[in-house]
Amino acid sequence: MVQWPELAVGTGYSALPPVYDRWQRSYGSDYTTLIVPRLRATLATLNLPPGSMVDLACGTGSLAMVMARDGWQVTGIDASPGMILQARRKAMREQRSVSFLRQDMRTFHTGTRVDLITCMFDSLNHLLTLRDLRRALVAAHRNLRSGGYFVFDLNNERCYLRHWRGDAAMHGRDFAVILESRYDRRRRLGTIDVTVFDREGKGFRRERERVRERYYPRAEVRSALQAAGFKNIRAREFNFTPHPEFGPLKTWWVAQAR
Repeated sequence: MVQWPELAVGTGYSALPPVYDRWQRSYGSDYTTLIVPRLRATLATLNLPPGSMVDLACGTGSLAMVMARDGWQVTGIDASPGMILQARRKAMREQRSVSFLRQDMRTFHTGTRVDLITCMFDSLNHLLTLRDLRRALVAAHRNLRSGGYFVFDLNNERCYLRHWRGDAAMHGRDFAVILESRYDRRRRLGTIDVTVFDREGKGFRRERERVRERYYPRAEVRSALQAAGFKNIRAREFNFTPHPEFGPLKTWWVAQAR
């Protein structure tokens, strides 16, 4: 029986970081490219000019780089040492003064209050209990100035029912990623067993990990945001893929700190 190393909250991805950007590009367009127009439109609607921000669960730093180019003073935070390593390398290549810190999204702190916090690519779905989700929202509120905004997305249940069932494989010249997915609707729990093959010398290195996410209904998220101290809470379903027949797969949340 295959033993799958569990992706524990607070430690983050280990197998995916070295191939993450290549894997994302294999879809034709990475998530950052797809989400940036929506984020910019939201900030314009909020009349929020560039200032200080945190990109929470920043991954390899792609969104942080875009926001830095837009004039934001960005701090990226992620629990995965591998993701932080890739992000710092990206910042060095682009010669961007973006800080990347390894911290847990449930307890993170920046030492100062910022104008904006983003948390994209269903990162909050990785928190498997409502208690942990609440802790992350409290931490976000604690790191925002009064009147600052928290903008994030979450997978809705349609996404899990449609895309977290069955197997998929993506590959490039020097890597392959195999995903074995399933969704337990009763427990609202999605699981993906990930196998990564990454070129190493004349061969390939293989690594595995198990990724889990939980679906949170809108009412739970709204209640948790209110309890954390947020106001002016807005949520809208959207589809980030070029396939309208899929229907809305995510929820876009905007909340303001009191």
